[in-house]
Amino acid sequence: MASLAYNPSLTCGKFLRSNQFVRVIIGPIGSGKSSACVVEILRRAAEQKPDKNKVRNSRFAVIRNTYRELNDTTKRTFEQWLPPEMGKWDKQEFSFTIDKPLPDGTRLHAEVLFRALDRPEDVKKVLSLELTAAYFNELREVAKEVFDGVQGRVGRYPAKKDGGAGWDGVWGDSNPWHQGHWLQKLEREGPEGFEFFHQPGGRSALAENLENLKTDYYKNLCHGKDSEWIRVYIDGEIAVSDVGSIFGPLITAVEKRGGISDFTHPLTDVFTNFDIGISDAAAIWFWRINENGVADIIDFYASSGKPLSHYLEVLEKKPYKYIKHWLPHDARNRTFATGASTLEIFQNHLRDKPEGYGTVAIGPGLSIVDGLAAARWHLEQPIRFHKRCDVPIPNDTGGDEHPSGLEAMREYKFEWDEVNKVFSKKPVHNWASNPADAFRYVSCVVKASELIVRKPPELTKKITMMTLPKMRLDELWSTAPNLNRNGRI
Repeated sequence: MASLAYNPSLTCGKFLRSNQFVRVIIGPIGSGKSSACVVEILRRAAEQKPDKNKVRNSRFAVIRNTYRELNDTTKRTFEQWLPPEMGKWDKQEFSFTIDKPLPDGTRLHAEVLFRALDRPEDVKKVLSLELTAAYFNELREVAKEVFDGVQGRVGRYPAKKDGGAGWDGVWGDSNPWHQGHWLQKLEREGPEGFEFFHQPGGRSALAENLENLKTDYYKNLCHGKDSEWIRVYIDGEIAVSDVGSIFGPLITAVEKRGGISDFTHPLTDVFTNFDIGISDAAAIWFWRINENGVADIIDFYASSGKPLSHYLEVLEKKPYKYIKHWLPHDARNRTFATGASTLEIFQNHLRDKPEGYGTVAIGPGLSIVDGLAAARWHLEQPIRFHKRCDVPIPNDTGGDEHPSGLEAMREYKFEWDEVNKVFSKKPVHNWASNPADAFRYVSCVVKASELIVRKPPELTKKITMMTLPKMRLDELWSTAPNLNRNGRI
């Protein structure tokens, strides 16, 4: 451990000297912020109070939104500063344990648990850990409810009866986020115990960590990148819309033309589109056909860990009169828990309901590529979103709020390939997936739904029956033109 030599940059040094409960460092790629966050694990572990056996115990969680990025990127940075010989990897648990003597006669024993958030069960595990502290790598990719939940899990190891934690807290690093991101709102509010540290841009005269980068690193990185990518990943500035976001620039365009507003609308002729999960988040968009034949999105709802009956109750509590509820194509699948499919449960629930409860149908099973194309087309039409779609959803059980539907749309993005430095064509599966997928389904059925509510055109001309004079058959025959005596032409 004595051989470790870390010299922080100016901003990283300020970040490391802070003792605030929550700290976030923001900067361009290659700026050394992740290295500072990894070194912070070792430093805080050494600061823990020794127990009666002179052991400084601690447990940390290192969290990222996907397993692939956690394994390919976060772990690589971790091993630059804590190489395998400094501890022991447990591949099955994806954890690293440090057990080393310290110069003052005490012993450092630290567990570092690596956790991804791309599966619902992983989120549950993170929110049930007993931790000393937690580090979020690329914090902007994480849902606020997870970030908030983890804050309640730190300071719980070691237990109070064993002396408690000498220091506890949460920190994270991030590339800059986009306008309207929950982190931007949080920084603007400036809650007590929170501190944000912004590094200068990579092309700035004050750029940090250049001594550890190749010559012209940032100049070369600009080649082939659009201005928005350069703005965020090189200049370290907040984006207009999230870089890599699938719908972000289109949502920004809708907002600029006034398409997100508090418009009035009837409560009748409402359609819904679902993306339903049990342990995963579930989402519902409520919408009507507007005069342009596309959707007026009038409402949004999301929750997680709830049975289907919960969402049926939500439909009934809303003031709307429904025409049709569109379900994703996998709603035909039966579950082991109920023995029935989501479609069948919906049908049974609606069977004896009066008019206004709507009917249920399965949307088309389009590929993701075709669904994304439909959604992009839809967002380029005169679509409107009611401003309630941009408001976080209160948790019915008193827990953390769920992000708004439009926040999820802005966050829905393609996976970033760290090796090739490009975005793949596969969307990231995270907290934003279900709301964004549900919107894809809206776009896939909007034209079919428009046919349902379209009124038949009014006839502009009256159709009258032609009247013929009364005439005997032999008279009619004799008046026929071009006939010879035998009645042939």
